[in-house]
Amino acid sequence: MKNNIIIIYSALLTLSSVISCEKAKEKAVSKNFDNYLNNSTWLIKNEKLIGYETDEKQFILTKKKDTAVIWNFSAVEFTDKNKFRSYNSWECGNDCFTAIDGKYQFVEASKIEFEIENIAHTGTCEAPVEHFAKPKIITLNVAKFGDSLVLNKN
Repeated sequence: MKNNIIIIYSALLTLSSVISCEKAKEKAVSKNFDNYLNNSTWLIKNEKLIGYETDEKQFILTKKKDTAVIWNFSAVEFTDKNKFRSYNSWECGNDCFTAIDGKYQFVEASKIEFEIENIAHTGTCEAPVEHFAKPKIITLNVAKFGDSLVLNKN
């Protein structure tokens, strides 16, 4: 009887410590980091799309200026509701467009987690929108260099 009480007590202590560790992790992730990406659009070098090229190790972003007229580009838009859209745009003749939609959040001051919710193909390569019941997650380190950002995979 005494052994059973000791076993139950040990199990409760272990369970209690696991729960408190999980709550500590939740608090660390939910910490509010400065989100300087809100309501901004960035061009992506080499016509890459965030969330489409999952093997890609690096994305170089430059802030899109509203006055610049550009015909062929890939970009990423960040909204004020922690949503993003990575998309491309081509001049006439190449009418196949891809857009990736999802959510993003800073999990550290210099680390962003992207949750890819869906991928859409329109134009000449139109296909049903690919929805992910469980979002694909990509975590990238962020480094600022003047007006540019470099996103690197770990």
